Amino acid sequence: MREALLNNLKGFDAKKLKATIDDGISSKEETILVGLGVLFEQYYLSLDNQQKETFLTSLSNLL
Repeated sequence: MREALLNNLKGFDAKKLKATIDDGISSKEETILVGLGVLFEQYYLSLDNQQKETFLTSLSNLL
C-alpha cells in the first residue's frame, strides 16, 4: 500500500500535493488517513534527530 500511494504521488509539485491533501481532508473519508499516514511516515523518516524533536514538540502542543 505504501509503495502504491507513493507511486501515485510521484512527480507531484507542492501545489498539486496540497490540493490532493486538502481534497482528501475535506472529503471526510477515513481512507485518507492511510494516505496521510504514509506521507507522515516518509516525512518523519526524512528528519534528523533535532528536527524530529522540534516536530514532536509541535505535535504534542496540538494535543
